[in-house]
Amino acid sequence: MLIPILRSGVLYMIWRRHIRQRALGLVVTVLAVLAVNLIHSEAVAFFKATERLDLTPLAFYFRWLGWLMAGVGYLWFVERKISKAAKVAKTPSTGSGKAKTKPAATKPVEQHDGFDALRHNAPLRSRADIMLERKKRGQAD
Repeated sequence: MLIPILRSGVLYMIWRRHIRQRALGLVVTVLAVLAVNLIHSEAVAFFKATERLDLTPLAFYFRWLGWLMAGVGYLWFVERKISKAAKVAKTPSTGSGKAKTKPAATKPVEQHDGFDALRHNAPLRSRADIMLERKKRGQAD
């Protein structure tokens, strides 16, 4: 019972930390590889139909070149952007290079999120709570 819950939690954490930010890049890269494979198979079929088998090695070279370009494109556009974002998040973003200090006399600003009225309501009582209160009142008499 506990193992499937842990597995789903681990899969969720992997999704949140690694896959979600790369998902679009992975989909585009897979589609590019599939498109290169489709074009390659069509080219080989065309070369066989026209009996130009001397051009078949060229189709294989272009297929490998397409795969290489898809991989380099993924690394350039997705992984490079992620590493830049990680560097920006690690370094402090101050204009002068020195860490700015907050004045000590500032009060924190209250943030209202729309649930303030609910937080200050009296807690709900269940039927069991009501019965226990009656029982305590009956014993106090």
